[in-house]
Amino acid sequence: MQEYDQALILLENQYLQVEISPKVGASIFSFKYKLNDNWVDVMRPTPDGALENNEPGKFSSFNMIPYSNRIENGILLHKAHTYQLAINTDDGHAIHGEVRTRPWKVLSQSDTRLELEFVSTDYEGISWPFWFKARMVFELNGSAFLIHTSVQNLSDQEVPAGMGIHPYFVRALTENDDQVLLQMPAVGVYPGETPIPTGKWQPVPEELDFNQSKELTAAFVDKCFRVRHEPCVITWPKSGVRLTMNWDPVYEHLILYCPRDDQRYFAVEPVTNCNNGFNLANQGVADTGTVYLEPEAELRGTLTIKIEEM
Repeated sequence: MQEYDQALILLENQYLQVEISPKVGASIFSFKYKLNDNWVDVMRPTPDGALENNEPGKFSSFNMIPYSNRIENGILLHKAHTYQLAINTDDGHAIHGEVRTRPWKVLSQSDTRLELEFVSTDYEGISWPFWFKARMVFELNGSAFLIHTSVQNLSDQEVPAGMGIHPYFVRALTENDDQVLLQMPAVGVYPGETPIPTGKWQPVPEELDFNQSKELTAAFVDKCFRVRHEPCVITWPKSGVRLTMNWDPVYEHLILYCPRDDQRYFAVEPVTNCNNGFNLANQGVADTGTVYLEPEAELRGTLTIKIEEM
């Protein structure tokens, strides 16, 4: 099956409903859980027009490949070379990779599983100097939603590679909810007043320390954390629902984003590399999550999102 034009594909079982758009970057259009015989949005619902207008940033979740978050000023430094990438954000940087606005090929699908592929040589205007192939498998298993992601180096040289997933979660699962709790296994946070880090991660200050579950307030947050290979837990106490995120060790970082302009939602983003990580690594900064792939080598990882009633 070689289809690029499917707008939405529904995966469903007795616990979960997930709509995915191959046409818009393999982005998640909706993610719902069956609570008391009602389907409730767990991720931010996608507004009208976002599908037709190809706006993945308004979706429930989108994918970041072959790098996560920002590359400063769109300038990629790799070994002795400098590459200028397209600037695609208002703050003057390259952001979120090259796959989120482009259609993916459907390789296979069933009621509970969808496999998609993206080969960068199939597209014009890719603003990345190295050819790559990405695959994603979305799978339902009981009340768990699994996202398998891989990136393969199709170039003839060693290249930096990364990936990430950008889900937005609702603060109120039902009308009963007046708070949401977050537990996040962070060991460090990257310094800087902007999303571009000024150096290696540092100890987490108290106001950003979610190692013990606590309320996520409405304060603006946009920070990248170095995390342990332990679960991240989101809890809606009044609805009696707990969501647990587990990820493979390749996801060494987590971005917490609580936007200023819409306090109904927040993002918890498992990613491999820190913001501007490839450039930091090239400058000698350690532990940025940057992975270097030899020709034909592959980076792969799985994120599991499981929902339970308490």
